[in-house]
Amino acid sequence: MLNLLKTVFGYKQKRSPDKLGLYPQAIHTKAIPERRYLWSSRILVILASICICLNVILVCIIYVMLPQREAAPRLFKQDNDSQSFRFISGQEINVQPKELLAEDFIRYYVNTRHSILKNKRLMKLNLMPGSKFYWISSKGVYDNFIQGNIDTFMMNQGSDHIRDVYIEWVRPVSQGLWTVRFATLDYYEHTSLPLVNLWMAHIRTVFGLVDYDNYSLRENNPYGFFVYNYSVSYLGTPASVTEYLQEHSLSS
Repeated sequence: MLNLLKTVFGYKQKRSPDKLGLYPQAIHTKAIPERRYLWSSRILVILASICICLNVILVCIIYVMLPQREAAPRLFKQDNDSQSFRFISGQEINVQPKELLAEDFIRYYVNTRHSILKNKRLMKLNLMPGSKFYWISSKGVYDNFIQGNIDTFMMNQGSDHIRDVYIEWVRPVSQGLWTVRFATLDYYEHTSLPLVNLWMAHIRTVFGLVDYDNYSLRENNPYGFFVYNYSVSYLGTPASVTEYLQEHSLSS
């Protein structure tokens, strides 16, 4: 192929005994077909090279687009909580260990933050500085929580008010942002059924380094998980408390 190109493009036209003036005086007629064939072959080689380049480009485009022809059926489900559609997860899901770890911490955080235990001393130990709840909370989130709930803790010191927390689901929204829907079941004296309220929490989380004064405290937060933003909104109460308790297998 290279020899052919070298022959076609490296060939020089031979001198012919043509004598041109005001009119052709002598013409070497045998040289005219050679010149015509030479330029025709050059043009054909150029056109063939362009066609080959275009074909290579088309093959590359087809190769890139071939994976997009694959299709897989997906099932959708209407999410009444967010008023949108979402994919129905398969039976097997590949989840990063870091996300499972974050979900476990989030469940613990929401449960500890909103629960009111019968043992008020134990509840105080779970929320006081130095506890696991303290170490997985950023300073701003923890200070806002203590300032906003100090009156509630004082009012419940001598009462039999108990609050259980039932987490319905925990879902990641984006990197470091989670949504939690949960219910609080408040038990009061002389009541057969609890007061059920539904809530939606939005939590910002991050993994980082914990500045411990004493490294023996690392067992409270060994992975450096932090809740650095927490907001909760009230959704209301279920239409029927009895049906809700039966549906979620919760006993009164």
